[in-house]
Amino acid sequence: MKIVADENIPLLDGFFAPLCQDLVTLPGRKMSNADVADADILLVRSITKVDQALLQGSKVRFVGTCTIGTDHLDTDYLEQAGIKWANAPGCNAKAVVDYVLSCMLVISEMKQRSIRDMSVGIVGAGNVGGMLLETLTQVGVEAIAYDPNIEGLDSEELKTAVWQQDIVTLHTPITKEGEHKTFHLVDDARLSSMKPNAVLINSCRGAVIDNQALLRHIREVKTFSAILDVFEEEPSPNDELLTRCLLATPHIAGYSLDGKYQGSAMIYDALCEFLALPRRTKLEQLIPEAQLRKVSFSSESEEEFVLQKMIRSGYDVRDDHYRMKSLLGLSDEEKAKAFDLLRKNYPVRRDLNRLVASARNIRGNYMLEALGIKMKS
Repeated sequence: MKIVADENIPLLDGFFAPLCQDLVTLPGRKMSNADVADADILLVRSITKVDQALLQGSKVRFVGTCTIGTDHLDTDYLEQAGIKWANAPGCNAKAVVDYVLSCMLVISEMKQRSIRDMSVGIVGAGNVGGMLLETLTQVGVEAIAYDPNIEGLDSEELKTAVWQQDIVTLHTPITKEGEHKTFHLVDDARLSSMKPNAVLINSCRGAVIDNQALLRHIREVKTFSAILDVFEEEPSPNDELLTRCLLATPHIAGYSLDGKYQGSAMIYDALCEFLALPRRTKLEQLIPEAQLRKVSFSSESEEEFVLQKMIRSGYDVRDDHYRMKSLLGLSDEEKAKAFDLLRKNYPVRRDLNRLVASARNIRGNYMLEALGIKMKS
């Protein structure tokens, strides 16, 4: 059996090599029909478009994407062709929540307001949005969510109110048809309806926002801010848009080691089920120990200080923003290569729940529990 896989999928040797005679790794953005012609299994990430053009005439009978989203898969074609497919829903949800929390710290410093004194509107309440809503509520942040596909979160009142918050963060799939399509969900009209001093965060799919409309809005409304992890013109985002963003990062919101490893593990489980093979490898056998394990505080530490230090100890979004600025001034071709290298060579990042907070009598322990952080006296 032959497996063709994106070279940047982690744990390929640990999970998948034992299942096949031939494991071939390739750049995901450059996979062609010839590359997969004699493959039985195809493993991809979000940068590979899997459709009839890629698979026609091939031997592929299983496609696994180590990602939450599936908009890069032509699932109608796969099902018509009798090709089994699987994705990894929720695999990096914790990482994206950590990303948003780190962004919120930057916003709180910019606005000189406590992270718990700003309201948050969450558009889309699936695996990521739902976890974010629960986390923020437990931390003490005023947060609401709207999702037309979830009962209780689909009211007209929430549909309007979610866009009127201090921070609006997007967590939807990309859909181009239907009553609730999300392609260019955020357009000129939507932007004009938001608070003039709001901050818009997008860590789902670039085309959920009309990027040209956003650029116009940022030019005209000087108090409005945007934080973008995804772009319509990815992997060669517009220089002016990058420059005008409060924070810009290279599609890495969910790029924690834990999230990526979990995605591989979920596809391994799905493939074993498809092949009717026992699951002989467990994620716990392969995942390394975190480089930073414990953060210590004195009993005098204030709640806000503890919250800020724990979030930043786990992940500081500013690091990725500064790395992203290296793309400015490059040609589109050079920028695309640099963008992909930022993702390929991404520093090891762990989920916040890998950390332990140590103090004899720590304040704000309820907030740390909400973040999944263990406490030790």
